[in-house]
Amino acid sequence: MIDAVLFDLGDTIIDFGLGRREVEVLFRQGARLSYEHLRAIEAPGLPAFERYFSVHYRIMRRAYLWSKLSRRDFSYQVVLARAAFRLGMSLSPGQFETLAAIWYKPVHLLATTDPGVLPMLRYLHASGTKLAIVSNTLVPGHCLDQHLEQEGLLEFFPVRIYSSHVRYRKPHPRIFEMALDLVGVPANRALFIGDLLKTDIAGAKNAGMRTIWKPARKMLHKTPRPAAPRRLTPDMIIHKITHLPEALGKLGWRPNFQPAAAQ
Repeated sequence: MIDAVLFDLGDTIIDFGLGRREVEVLFRQGARLSYEHLRAIEAPGLPAFERYFSVHYRIMRRAYLWSKLSRRDFSYQVVLARAAFRLGMSLSPGQFETLAAIWYKPVHLLATTDPGVLPMLRYLHASGTKLAIVSNTLVPGHCLDQHLEQEGLLEFFPVRIYSSHVRYRKPHPRIFEMALDLVGVPANRALFIGDLLKTDIAGAKNAGMRTIWKPARKMLHKTPRPAAPRRLTPDMIIHKITHLPEALGKLGWRPNFQPAAAQ
């Protein structure tokens, strides 16, 4: 029996399709947009753009390396605050939230969502299945919540666990346990779906959940090696997120009642 489905966010629900080169470009675009905003409001102490960018870039890079070594996450909104302090700029907490949202805009504009996701979530919700998000991300939660809301998806995920907030990151079992506690479903009655084998699949399996691997678009032609460790072997593989209800049925999931066909 499956009573809850927990989703990864990036390249599972929302497709970002970002490689290292794209991330570098988008980081600079976000820096430029935030800089222009600060210049428009005549923020005191604003330096030339290249210094503004280089300070943010160095702090972000150090924070990222620390995250890799410690296996704990951070929010880039903290990076913005540290950079402002380094630059001698005094900004309010609300201004940092605004800057974080502006910095996220280039990523948001590049992202796409399968049009079938909304009716699929309506179907799962109407069938009585509990839904949640567990995401490794440096993006502040309020930015992602706004993105989901604009896509019409936020209402289906009353539980959203972002590593930028809780600091634990997949595959650490604690981040899955937090979600399961809030959803109120034991691990053996929950399923996780994500695009990364080493974090999503291995982490969810170690937490006692069943798993479905939905490779990102750039991984569509890859499959787990036949001799892959058991922790990296999902219960099922699907290539489109909208194939999830059919896959759940094959794993024994049944709706609590027969919902009408999704509109």
